[in-house]
Amino acid sequence: MASVDTHLRRIAALADEELDERSGPSPEDHEYREALEAMRALGGESAVDRFADDLKRSIRKSETLPQEQSVRSLGRDICDREGYEIPDDSWFAR
Repeated sequence: MASVDTHLRRIAALADEELDERSGPSPEDHEYREALEAMRALGGESAVDRFADDLKRSIRKSETLPQEQSVRSLGRDICDREGYEIPDDSWFAR
């Protein structure tokens, strides 16, 4: 199980490798840290690992960094699949 920082580094490295002439904010600036930490609060480290894997798959498939709404949607999908209740004050509830 990797830490949030490790996942952020791996996502940034993947973006650097996979995305042609990536411009704009880095994954750290896409609120990915907040999303990963919110997922950890809901489902623990294994949920963070699954979420990071889904983010990486999305990057590979779309060849872009998922924007905030897509990141929230990916997180809500994991919560639905795993039965994690999303509190009203969660980052994923917005």
